[in-house]
Formats: sequence, structure tokens, C-alpha cells
Amino acid sequence: MEKPKITHILAGTATISLPILVLLIFLVGIEELAFSSAIIAGFIGIITCIIIITLQTLRIKKIQNFVEKDLVLKELEIKQTAFDAGSGPIGELISATLRVERKWINERKTLKAGLLSAANLFDALPDPLVTLDHQARLVYANAAARTLLAENKPDIDLRGNDISSILRQPLVLEAVQDVLDGAKTRDIEFKFAEKIELTFEARIEAISAADKEENDAVILLLLRDVTSQKLNEESRADFVANVSHELRTPLTSLIGFIETLRESAKNDPNARERFLSLMATQSDRMARLVNDLLSLSRIEMNVHDNPAKSVDLRKVIENVIDMLAPQAKQRSITIEADLRNITSPIIGDSDELLQLFQNLIENSIKYANKKSIVRITSNCNIKACSISVIDESNGIPREHITRLTERFYRIDTARSRELGGTGLGLAIVKHIVNRHRGKLKIESVEGQGSTFSVSLPISEETNL
Repeated sequence: MEKPKITHILAGTATISLPILVLLIFLVGIEELAFSSAIIAGFIGIITCIIIITLQTLRIKKIQNFVEKDLVLKELEIKQTAFDAGSGPIGELISATLRVERKWINERKTLKAGLLSAANLFDALPDPLVTLDHQARLVYANAAARTLLAENKPDIDLRGNDISSILRQPLVLEAVQDVLDGAKTRDIEFKFAEKIELTFEARIEAISAADKEENDAVILLLLRDVTSQKLNEESRADFVANVSHELRTPLTSLIGFIETLRESAKNDPNARERFLSLMATQSDRMARLVNDLLSLSRIEMNVHDNPAKSVDLRKVIENVIDMLAPQAKQRSITIEADLRNITSPIIGDSDELLQLFQNLIENSIKYANKKSIVRITSNCNIKACSISVIDESNGIPREHITRLTERFYRIDTARSRELGGTGLGLAIVKHIVNRHRGKLKIESVEGQGSTFSVSLPISEETNL
């Protein structure tokens, strides 16, 4: 135990012994006590006071040591620490102090558990959430906020940082300042300057509390990632615009031809025949577009329903080749198919697979050079079967390959329309492949040709 300070003992001794010394001096002064006796009595009194003060100081020092040790001990260690309070008023004071300490331990434990539960709850939220103090400094940030604001490093402690140093968004900072100035809430939308592809909605709201200190949270900032929602909205808008544009052109032509036949070409057989032929072409174009749109919509509706039937892929492809033989003959194109590797059925929908390979092979026939060869090869194993459609064409520039499966995306719009394309063929192929849990791969070399490969899983029944 640490030795008590001499100054404390001297001060205590002087405080207690001073009245005794005064009394002894008074008794000597009125000659009621001999001077020698007074000196002996005074010495005994001082020694007694020193002993009493020293003992009590030691007890008080023991309390001090225990309390100081309590500040660094864990709760379990505190409970295991024995302490003899002793008797008397000081012992009762010590006992009372220990009872208060035990109560504080329980309250701290309850508070700690509550804070931990709240932190776990906030960390489980998918949306970033932070709280700010009067100076717009971070008081708390959940896991999603730390991941977003600390560049995917959720372990970094952001507390105490000014919001302007980690979220450099003028709209957010302005809204935070408005709430600090008295506004109850603000809702805004912003994009990250460094992350253009991310769009967020932010809600900034004042936190109500009776008593607030300088470092208390006064603002709640909640962010919500709406990037996917915005992209879907833009995609729908683009889709409607593209459909409207694709339908408007043939529809306008039909209206013009009808008006011409009603008026200037009413009695002109040659003009009537020519316009009717053009009207038939435009009508076919509209019909193909509507059919492709319906097919795409139907496939998208069933994209999460896995096909459950076994399909003879070889027979499907042979049927497609027979269907497209007249079209290939018109362009003097030879179709060579090597399907000997297809010996097992695959999991799929026969109608969709027929449409998939019809789109791929028909595209190759349309865009291949005249008097060239379109080759269809197969490569199958126990898990999957890969079919490749290879043409001899001008090829596809590399920058276009990744976008070929987008709706209405065309490399050469005029040529595509001239050949009867709707811009949806490869989009349909991609969705069918996705529904069949397969893979689509497009490769091309400019001036040589293109290869479209589709890999589809083999039926599990075959592997048993």
C-alpha cells in the first residue's frame, strides 16, 4: 500500500490537537495544572492524534486505491476483488460506496448491452446512416456508411471528421447547414462526383432532445442507393422511345401510302401494285417487331422459372437449318453443320431454343458474305454442350461487341432495317440463354467473320 502523505497527517493532527493544546495552556495559565504535567499531557495527546489520524488516513488511502483501481478494472475483476470496509462511520461510508459501485456496474452493463444492440441493428441496415453534432462532425456511422465513405474500409473510425471532408457533395452540405440553422428536414438527390454511376437519395433530419451538449448528435443523415431504380427508369424510357420510333416509321409510311391510293393513285393500277407491295413490306416489318416484343416480354416473365424438360438439341438445330435453307439459298450461302458431339439431351424449353438458334443462324445468313459458308459446330461434355455459329462476314468492330445484346442496338441501322432486322434478335437470345442458365459468347475478327457460341447445361437425368 502506498504510504499516506505526511502533510495530510500533520494537518489532521494539528486540527484535532489544537483545541487540546489551547485547553492545556489555559489550565497552566490559571495555575490549575503544572507546566511539566501540561507538557507530558500535550505530548501524549499529539502522539495519540498522530496514531488516530494515521490509521484513518490509511483507511481512506485504501478506499482511494480501490476506487482508482476500479477505473481500470474490468467488471469481472471488480466483482472478484475483495475489500474489507471495516467498522465505524468510515466503514459505513465505504460500504455505501461499494453498493453505489455495484449499482453503477449493473447500469453500465445494461447501457453497454443496449448500445451494442443498437449498433448491431444500425450496422445491419443496408442503407448508410450517420449522425452529426452541432459542428457537422460525425458522431456515429453504421457499417454501410463506413463502407461507402471510407472507400470500402468499414473498420476505419470516422468519428470526429467533418462531413465536408468525407462527403464532398455541395447539395448534401447545404442541406445539413439548413437543418443546423433550424429546418426540420431536407430531402435531396445527388450523384457522387467520383462515382458517376451511383445515384443517392439523402434525408437530413434534426434529432429532438431535451438537453444537448456540444458533442451530442443533433442531425440524422440517411442515404439510399437509387442507382438501379434510376437505371430501370431510364431503360424503360429508352425502351418506350425506341419502340415508338420503330413503329412510327412503318406506320407513317402506311398512312402515306393509303392516302396516295385514295387520291392521286386511285385509278393507277401500276402505282397501286407498287404501293401495295411497299405496304406489305412495312406491315411485315411491324408484325416482326410486335412478335419480337411479345417474345421478349414472355421470356422476361419466365426468366426465374428454370426449364425442367429434356430437349433433343440436335433435332432442334436440324429443324432450324431446314427452316432457313430457302433463305440461305437466296444468298448462295452453304450451311455446314457438325452435330455429331450432341449425344445427350439438355435441360430446356424446345420452343425457346428453336427461337434462339433461329435468331443466331438467321443473323449469320443475313450478314455473311454472299456465296460463303455458315458453319455450325458442337462441343459437348458431361456437364454442358456448346454450339457455335461461325460466319464469313465483314466482322464486328470490337467496341460494338459488348453492346450487341442491348435492345434495339444496331451497328448499321439502315442495313439492319433493309435486311428486316428489329434490333431485338440478340436481346432475345441473351434472355433465353439466361433463363436456361447458359452462357453466350461473341467473338469477331474484322474482315474475317464472327462466332456466336452458346453453352447449355446437359440434362441431369443423363448424368445419373
